[in-house]
Amino acid sequence: MERIAIYWKWGIWKSTMSCNISASFSKLWKSILQVWCDPKADSTKKITWGKRIPTMMEMLSKNDDFVAVDELTVKGFNGIDCIEAGGPIPGTWCAWRWISKMFEVFDDVELLEENYDVMLFDVLWDVVCGGFASPLRLWYWEKIFIVISEEIMSMYACNNICRAVNQYSKNGIYVWGIIVNARSNTLNKTIIEDFVKKIWLDIIAFIPRSDMIACAEYKSQTVLEYNKEAEVINNFDKLVEDIINLNREEKWFPKPMDDEEFDEFFKTFEIKPNWL
Repeated sequence: MERIAIYWKWGIWKSTMSCNISASFSKLWKSILQVWCDPKADSTKKITWGKRIPTMMEMLSKNDDFVAVDELTVKGFNGIDCIEAGGPIPGTWCAWRWISKMFEVFDDVELLEENYDVMLFDVLWDVVCGGFASPLRLWYWEKIFIVISEEIMSMYACNNICRAVNQYSKNGIYVWGIIVNARSNTLNKTIIEDFVKKIWLDIIAFIPRSDMIACAEYKSQTVLEYNKEAEVINNFDKLVEDIINLNREEKWFPKPMDDEEFDEFFKTFEIKPNWL
């Protein structure tokens, strides 16, 4: 079983990326589960054809006694099982307390013991909330990947995620690689490459900006469903292949920068706007 967590900050097509990764996995294996660990509850819409599925919290409010995993999941494109954690009304309660409850239910129904080939956890990262690191303490996943773009704030979030992961290194938690989701195909790759090298990590995939991803997004579909011939699918397929073949013995712990070092690092780069 592949138990994967994909971490990201807001605003870099989090759910779109995870849905397309799940779709590529579904070409290889039959049993895929995608879990959205965020109260926004929209990660799986590209798999469920735009349909908002009932969240775990909504189901718990009606019935606290589940007897089987299939009561928790909704089946989507290519047979992918989907779970949305859900959460409280904004401003009324701690979001991660609700998501922690979801993992308690997973334990009760022995979800991690189910015969899934791949379990993909789509995880928002809040750089100040320790609650979002809760699953790291319990080792719910084996491989962590961080998605970044060329924007500094995404790399700042990445740096902080590495700090958190290192706190739980005794559990055998690793960041296995960086996935770059480009906001522009004219970006300066050197900046990203130097940043990733600086914190002792590797870029496992570079997903280019693609009109096909945007078009599929409008249809609430993955690219694989929208257009099987789309070139960008090859990028997702190669990413999935590399995730499967990664060797733990070849991984090491990241060395994130402190805030002052982070700020000084980026001052060394000169970037010219496209219009100059």
